[in-house]
Amino acid sequence: MKNLRLVLVIVIALLSGCNTYHFTTNVLVPADITLPQHIEKIGIMNRSLPEKGNLFNNILEGFISGESIVADREATLYGIRNCVSTLNNNPRFKATSLEGEDYRGTGTKKFPVPLDWNEVDKLCKKYSVDAIVSLETFDSDIMLLPGTVQRTRKNKEGKDEKYTVYTAELRIRTNAGWRVYDNVKKQMIDEQVFWDEKAWDSEGVSPDDALRKLPNKRAAINDAAAYSGQMLAFRISPKWLNASRYVYTKPKKEEAFVKGKELARSNQWKAAAEKWSAVTNYQDEKLAGRACHNMAVAAEMEGDLEAAIQWAEKGYKDKGFKKLSGYLNELKHRKMDQVKLNEQMKKGD
Repeated sequence: MKNLRLVLVIVIALLSGCNTYHFTTNVLVPADITLPQHIEKIGIMNRSLPEKGNLFNNILEGFISGESIVADREATLYGIRNCVSTLNNNPRFKATSLEGEDYRGTGTKKFPVPLDWNEVDKLCKKYSVDAIVSLETFDSDIMLLPGTVQRTRKNKEGKDEKYTVYTAELRIRTNAGWRVYDNVKKQMIDEQVFWDEKAWDSEGVSPDDALRKLPNKRAAINDAAAYSGQMLAFRISPKWLNASRYVYTKPKKEEAFVKGKELARSNQWKAAAEKWSAVTNYQDEKLAGRACHNMAVAAEMEGDLEAAIQWAEKGYKDKGFKKLSGYLNELKHRKMDQVKLNEQMKKGD
């Protein structure tokens, strides 16, 4: 199975005098943790809102600290939806949002008691999923810090005069805690907290002017919650990441480089490799090294990491082409990842 999606995006900034043709491709990399193979369908739910008996205290705390319980409620939807979207855009799991369910937690940074397995089983059967991913904590802290600074400028007479600049700083910190419940094995297989902290500064001619230039607080909290959902998805699912690659296109006197470039641009990697192959045995080690680099890229694009490493090693070790060092290390790292990735991409029995 090829784990390199052959979708090439040409870099617009190709300079006419450049010796290389650059492009980006999508590389499938393993998740941080490996979920059991019997888990293929996942339900994503929100359990971070406070119990109704604790709602008054949470609202009071939010009023005193400048937080908004309504903002947190809205933000958790962004976290759930982005988790579902990210999982479904990657190849391992099929995710379903459980937005209609009303399960409550602490409404704070503290994890609640784990879900009862009878409840987990009921949810899994209702939505035809194998596991539940639950957002169990979400909390946001907002600080708005107004201030002033004194600066100096020249007046009409050319003399220095001091003036006041009004400043404002917005700081937002979010805490999102997630759990993964395996309904088949009746095990909680992961518990992870994601923090996100952002700060913005602005200046104005008045306090109100400085405040107006800050980003919307609600939008900033929503973005942070969405980020936590994406991070949880990346933690449990293999994901596509952009990777930059390039092939050598010069000297023009070597027809193999010129024709190989055109074939590479049209995604004809086997045909391009046929052009570059002969150059790899040239006495000119620089040209041979460039050709070996191109052969390694072609092999990687065809999903053959072992061949790609062999070509990169030939160019680096046999031809002394030192520029291959970084690419060779990256290929070896991908090969090590492949073992973990293959395990994660297996289907359950």
